[in-house]
Amino acid sequence: MNAAAKVVHVRLSAIRPCPENNDVYGGLSLSDPDVADLLASIRANGLLEPLRISADDYIVSGHRRRFCACLAGLETVPAIRDPISYANDREAFLRLLIEANSQRKKTPGMLLREAVMKIDPEQAVDELRQEQQSAADERRFGDSEWVDAKNVRGRRKISPASMPFLEAALRVIEEHEEFWPLSVRQIHYRLLGPDAPLKHAAKPDSTYSNDAKSYRTLCDLLARGRVEGRIPWQAIDDETRPEMLSDHFWNTRQFFESEISNFLRGYTRNRQQSQPNHIEIIAEKLTAKTILESVAARYSVPLTINRGMSGPTVKKKVADRFWRSGKERLILLVVSDLDPAGDAIAQDIRDAFERDFGVDEDHIETRKVALTIDQVDDLALDPSMEAKESSPTYSAFVDR
Repeated sequence: MNAAAKVVHVRLSAIRPCPENNDVYGGLSLSDPDVADLLASIRANGLLEPLRISADDYIVSGHRRRFCACLAGLETVPAIRDPISYANDREAFLRLLIEANSQRKKTPGMLLREAVMKIDPEQAVDELRQEQQSAADERRFGDSEWVDAKNVRGRRKISPASMPFLEAALRVIEEHEEFWPLSVRQIHYRLLGPDAPLKHAAKPDSTYSNDAKSYRTLCDLLARGRVEGRIPWQAIDDETRPEMLSDHFWNTRQFFESEISNFLRGYTRNRQQSQPNHIEIIAEKLTAKTILESVAARYSVPLTINRGMSGPTVKKKVADRFWRSGKERLILLVVSDLDPAGDAIAQDIRDAFERDFGVDEDHIETRKVALTIDQVDDLALDPSMEAKESSPTYSAFVDR
């Protein structure tokens, strides 16, 4: 504001508060000591500092002064007019409102609301995408991911005969880099099939297969590969053995830096809000978690990993989310084994929702999206085992 700006006297009744001011800075009350002191000063000395108002008489700066001037019974007040108009350029006006109040003493809540008003939605979305990509890259290529092989003792080295097997595993790891960290079981399944490698290059009968011995060999190979620095540590993880770490800080500075670096980050628009149906993914195996997570997060689809049949608590949570969504239909995408138990999961969920949670057949649909018999044929997948005749759904499964 120009220090030589002209001061005019304006009828107090013509000046209007900015509607957004209360949202950002809160309402005014005589219980605020600053407001009470200002009122006493105006009654004793008049209003000494002019209000700052827009061309159409909205307050840019001076809401407390106007409030106290009204209580003091003033009819006119000194004011300085900015050429900006609230009605014609509201966004520019709000930027000026925040700028004009930059020196004001503010609570944390005021600072938060100011920050929200400054957000440009399109810029925020672009920055969020960049942050998400950076976070994904950091997970894959972060620091301290290698062990110096010269310092490793006690574990035998990978032999030349095992190198082709390691190279096959590395191809799987590299091809699925966007889904890191992988589990050993995910790598295991991708090594099976007609192109399965030899575990030992000099033994033609050592083809990798779906048995405990092959799996143990793979576990040992991947462990040695990471220790020797041939496989990044962050490429493989074991989610069946979760860590529980304290969220403590060395000092207050570390805490403040952590809070500020994450301030107002993490916003993701719910992409299901404009869809006609509420969609969820139900998966039978933890093995599929990292791959399904990336898809589920991209489209705001809730993901539940059951590790078998869904229990009643899981089903109720899904039902509650569906009812809260207000959508007409619930569509469950089921990812399970192609065996009697896996095939029964979709029907079990559907029956439970109709029987226990009031979601009738017109409002629920279960779709088995993997694994289906067509996918087995198209991808030439190797059967993992014979179907168990003891399964209660064995006969129906075989007939189908």
